Parts: sequence; C-alpha cells; structure tokens
Amino acid sequence: MRKIDPSKLEPNFNSTDELGQLQLHQALTWYSHNKVAKDAILYSISYFKKHYPKSKVEYVLRTKYSSTLGFTCRIIERGGTLPKKSKLWFDSIIQEVLNTKIKEPETPKIKTNVLSIQDHIRKKSSEVIGELEGQIDDLILSNFTITPSPHGLMDNMEVKGAHLKYITEHFKLNRSYYDNVLLSSDSQIKEGFGNYTKPQLKKIISFCDLVLESCGKVMNKSVSLRKPRKRKVKSNEELTSKINYQKEFKELDLISVDPKNIIGASSLWVYNTKTRKLGNYLSGDITGLFVKGSTITNFNHRSKQKTLRKPKEVLSKVIKGGKVFLRNVLSEIKATEKDLTGRINSDTILIRIIK
Repeated sequence: MRKIDPSKLEPNFNSTDELGQLQLHQALTWYSHNKVAKDAILYSISYFKKHYPKSKVEYVLRTKYSSTLGFTCRIIERGGTLPKKSKLWFDSIIQEVLNTKIKEPETPKIKTNVLSIQDHIRKKSSEVIGELEGQIDDLILSNFTITPSPHGLMDNMEVKGAHLKYITEHFKLNRSYYDNVLLSSDSQIKEGFGNYTKPQLKKIISFCDLVLESCGKVMNKSVSLRKPRKRKVKSNEELTSKINYQKEFKELDLISVDPKNIIGASSLWVYNTKTRKLGNYLSGDITGLFVKGSTITNFNHRSKQKTLRKPKEVLSKVIKGGKVFLRNVLSEIKATEKDLTGRINSDTILIRIIK
C-alpha cells in the first residue's frame, strides 16, 4: 500500500481551541507552499457565498485581495479559530470587502483573447502588488514577528523595470496612508486602527519603504543589464545624400567632384558660380571634414573665401596645382577675405577634395 506524505495533507483544526500565532503562521505557510493564488480566490468566494449569500463580491475578490485572505477563509472553514488580533484583522477585511463598491466591467460584445503589451504589464504588476499586500497580511497575522522579504518575492516573480511604475505608485500611496494614520489625531481614525500599536504601524510603514527600496534595486539591475543600442553606421553615400550642390557649370567647364569623398577629408575647395567666391574648408582635427544635411561641419577658423576677378585662370590652377600652390593661393588673391559658413547650395561647385 502506497504511503501518503503527511506534509502533503491539508491541515485540519479543532474548532473549540483557539489557534496560536505560531500554528496560524505554520498553516498559512502550508497553503502558500501547496496551493496557488487561484485556489485562494476560490476559497474566499466559497466563504462569502456561504456566509454572505446576497453579497456580490466575486469580482472584488478576484481583482483586489491577496492570497492570505483566501487561505484564512479556508482555515476557518476547516474548523480553525483565529487568535483575537488576527480575528480583528479578518473581520475588518470582511467588512472592507462587503463595503467595496467596484462595478464589474461589462462583457464586451466582441470577445478577444489578445492582450496588448501594456495590458500584460498591468496584469503582472497587479499580481505582484497582490502578493506584496499578502506579505503585509502575513506580517499582521504573525503579530508582527516575521520579517517579510519583498525583494525576494519580486525577484521570484521576475519583476522588470516596466512593472515598477505601478508598484511604486501603489506603495507610495500605502505609505502615505499609514503615515497619516500614525500621525492623525482624528478620533474615528484612532478607533478604526485601535487594534494596532504605534510600533506595529511603524513596521507596516517600514515594509512599504522596503518595497520602494526593492523597486530601486530592480531598476538599477534593469539598467545595468540593458544592452546599449547598436548605432547604425551610415555609409559616406548616405551621409552626403542630401547635400545640395551644382553638379556642372558649362561656362567655365567645371564639374563637381563626388561629395562622398568629403567625409574625412583634410581640405575642400568650393566655388560659388553666382558670387564668384572661391573658398577653402580646412579640417578642424584629424577626423576630417563631415557633412550634416547640406552643411560642411568640423572645419576650423582658417577656412576662408575670396572673390575672384579672373575665375577661369585661378580655378584651373586650383584643380591641377600641388599642395604648395594650394597652401598660398588664397593669400595671393587681392580681395577681401571672409569666413565660410559651411552651407552648400545649388550655386556651389565642389572644385577639389584633398584627403
């Protein structure tokens, strides 16, 4: 005959004896290890159908409350009698459920099983929040003797950066709420939370702080693991595809050189056919000239231009001349020297490029 492992058997309770805090904690631990959230929801729904048959709280129980409530309902149904403090907590939660007015959303006419990415994120965040709230319930049920680990729970549930917005917002509100309870002098609030001492309220607030701290750790981990976006390297043709220049000027037999060679060049000679200005762009550093749209960039302050009186004579020498000639050609032209702006337009011939 096959033996049954006693640790796998659901616990039974003697209804005449009040459970000790340790017994209650052990029972809740058994349920959390052997049952899932879906079981806890069914337990709580069954409890309310039996004891409050006219209540319509199924949607509230499915969407708002943690597994601890369902498991506690199951313990009571199986003959367990809660300790006084835990009974006060349980009764307050029952009243809270009964008083919660949440309208169940209408079933859409067109049913779909497809959830958006944001729907998945919100659903997962809601599950995590429910389990973290369950840790608060466990803390209260243990008479504040256990030390919850929100970071461990979030790690086990594989919380990502996308979920942190919802978790953080929820526990910031929770913290503010319990903080107001702790500091309030209102008699009704004091009466409503009279079963909690100030140190106990402080422990709940500390738990909220611990959740927020854990959110920070998850965010830091997400950032550190995030792979940097690989930047697409554009070709010289792509970088110079938008440059607006004059390809040919028949009057002086001028033809522009290929603009793709400007990238990384040490020098670029240009001639404006409308203003008759000859200009020379000189690279600002060893990386060479660059093009952004229809503008030459990364040129230095020595890049100048002058108006030509005899353009055909000078331009032919610029096209064919050596580096020594090019070094002095502008300084020998008797005209006012002006700075270059970088802009290339439809009147600009690209005379020569020096790499």
